[in-house]
Amino acid sequence: MKKSRILININNLKEMEEYRKIGINNFLFAIPEFSIGYKTFPLREIPDDAYIYINRVMDTEAIDNFKKIVPELKRFKGIIFEDIGVFNILKRENLPLIWFQNHFTTNKESLKYYLNNGCISAVISNEITESEINDIIKELPGKLILNVLGKNNIMYSRRTLLSNFNKYQNLDDYNDMTINTGKNSFFVRESDYGTLVFNNEYFNYIPYANGLPDDAISLFLILNLDLDVLDIKEIIEGKSFGNEGFLNKKTVYKMSEYDDKKVIS
Repeated sequence: MKKSRILININNLKEMEEYRKIGINNFLFAIPEFSIGYKTFPLREIPDDAYIYINRVMDTEAIDNFKKIVPELKRFKGIIFEDIGVFNILKRENLPLIWFQNHFTTNKESLKYYLNNGCISAVISNEITESEINDIIKELPGKLILNVLGKNNIMYSRRTLLSNFNKYQNLDDYNDMTINTGKNSFFVRESDYGTLVFNNEYFNYIPYANGLPDDAISLFLILNLDLDVLDIKEIIEGKSFGNEGFLNKKTVYKMSEYDDKKVIS
């Protein structure tokens, strides 16, 4: 996995120079009002050669507000989006669109549809197995982005769940919370536009990515919530970290797929 093909989200503008020193030059920015779960930056602070991450699920009012910033988006290298309303608006503008609807980019036919109808690329879901990813890559070599490091997005609600919980429990307001259930740990982050729930352990597909042919993937996506640049450097260079997610664990879609001896993990 070449560092020159890594795309990483930015949490602090000063990180960019540090990343460049280790060979990473592709940067992803979340933006106010239209992104959720990650540090946001005003458009005026984002360099032209960056990618934009728009992952908020929008209502009609948000879509109307989004239309107002479309001219400002034309200077960026790529727009990673989730909401279909964003796709319908931007495909008419001939902008470089990248589909990343977290739990839907799981099969060749869906990916082909977006690639054939206005998108330059798409991010493969990290909720499918290694063999399933290999099958998709073989069909669409060099056209897709692989999410190789991050905390898995378990749930997104447009409700402000933490605020509601704090109000009910008479607690002080806060926007981040870790929830431990004994066996599992979740990281919950809220903004004015809803709540994201993450698995609180990083998945790490970098060892798998290192075994792919050079031309198999266009970019390798890292979504970093709380690691510093040195952490990222060490993980990329082989430090043991995180888990292998769904690479060798098929996603279960219904309870009947479990037999009596299996336990939900």
